[in-house]
Amino acid sequence: MDMRDHDSFFIDGDWRRAQGTDVLDVVSPRSEERIGRVPAAARADIDAAVDAARRAFDSGPWSRMTPAERATYLEALASGLESRTKELSELITEESGCTLFLSQVYQAVAPVMSFNYNAELGRSLQMAEVRVSDLSPLAGKSEGGSIIPMAGKSLVLREAVGVVASFPAYNFALAAIGQKVAPALIAGCTVVIKVTEPNPLASYVIGEVCREIGLPAGVVNIVAARADESAYLVAHPGVDMVSFTGSAAVGSKIAAMCGELIKPCVLELGGKSAAIVLEDAKLEDVLPILVGSSVGVNAGQNCAAQTRLVVPASQYGAYADALADAFSSLKVGDPMELDTVVSPLITAAHRDRVETYVAGAIAEGATVKVGGRRPAHLDRGWYYEPTLLTDATNQMTASREEIFGPVVSLIAHQGEDDAVSIANDSEYGLAGSVFTADTAHGFDVARRVRAGTYSVNTMAADLGSPFGGFKHSGIGREHGVTAVQEYLTSRTISIDPSQELPASVVAGVPAGTGPGTIA
Repeated sequence: MDMRDHDSFFIDGDWRRAQGTDVLDVVSPRSEERIGRVPAAARADIDAAVDAARRAFDSGPWSRMTPAERATYLEALASGLESRTKELSELITEESGCTLFLSQVYQAVAPVMSFNYNAELGRSLQMAEVRVSDLSPLAGKSEGGSIIPMAGKSLVLREAVGVVASFPAYNFALAAIGQKVAPALIAGCTVVIKVTEPNPLASYVIGEVCREIGLPAGVVNIVAARADESAYLVAHPGVDMVSFTGSAAVGSKIAAMCGELIKPCVLELGGKSAAIVLEDAKLEDVLPILVGSSVGVNAGQNCAAQTRLVVPASQYGAYADALADAFSSLKVGDPMELDTVVSPLITAAHRDRVETYVAGAIAEGATVKVGGRRPAHLDRGWYYEPTLLTDATNQMTASREEIFGPVVSLIAHQGEDDAVSIANDSEYGLAGSVFTADTAHGFDVARRVRAGTYSVNTMAADLGSPFGGFKHSGIGREHGVTAVQEYLTSRTISIDPSQELPASVVAGVPAGTGPGTIA
């Protein structure tokens, strides 16, 4: 592919040359060759991006448009990205290392879906309601008094939270921009996107499309930055909210900063998801799903990967042998070849990290049933064989910490209660699954596991429903009809309840419902 070297950021509706001299080289995980470069922001670049977003929100047209008017721009953005899906698929695979198949079926098309989905949502998004209430029957018939009457007459507005700093993760970088930025935009927010360091090139296409469709200046701004400047963006006084996807370690720091600044945040963090297999499940039905949902997607670089496989002790040997055979059959190789299943890891440093976890598991008593090494037939690229750890316990480091690679712990359980206990014995609570011959009973098990996204007899994220986690897996939800609510805040404008709200104010505004409301 052609070298893609950038010297600018997308700020205030156009490309603006970076003010510093630092750069981020983009190296292909499959070839270890440099394929591009982007500038690394100085604080002055961050200031410029935030200032542009601030002006666009405070005095530009965006926040004053109706959601339906904003929807037109989101549809245009989706269309612009859709017209470049072939280019984006190849670019994403080259810079990220994921398989071309994954780029074609998800990475390049997910943002198209997200912008179209939120555009459609915006056409019916209700941003105001009239609330007329009498709460005296709920207060022992007291009418209240002074400035706190038990009657109310108000216009309640749902308004955009303001300027959002958006931080996608490298594993699904472009897709994450869609799932974060689309609901923020339809809500009326403006955004500063901090693109991922190892693979920023496809994300730059967002800026190109924004410029082509005439998106109002400052609504979307794109920068690349190292850790210090990223922290500066989080804490910037011009930023009203932060949306971050990444590790729990970094997420906890962002949460601390936002807490100190009284700044809302949405955090989609790590996972150590458990797939529970019950005694009545059929191995031949379960096996392909366990393989695909663990090491079979993005070389395990997937926050919802099922990396703890919790199987009946009585069937442990059968699952160990079947999984080992299945892992061994997966092609590890060039992600541009459509029959490749296990692609390279994002960086050499990350592969080293994965190797350290496997070495630690062995030291703690686990057995490498299969994998556990760099493939001998590949002399270039940051590849690692799909690895099955047997004799694993839930207390081992490899079973508790997010490895983010093609490494799975096979853990025995002594029955359903024990399996649920193992699944819940984790700092994380992002996703999980259960496999059983009784689908209805699977939902009973699902309700017992503290995980934000759960599947019965499969493992799939429902992109039309909320996605997010409990515990160290994060705060808030993305995807579905509720995602936009993260970017909205309510405010109330009231009058004396003995007076009437002006007809011009309430025309076309629906009446609210709830305890004490009066039709």
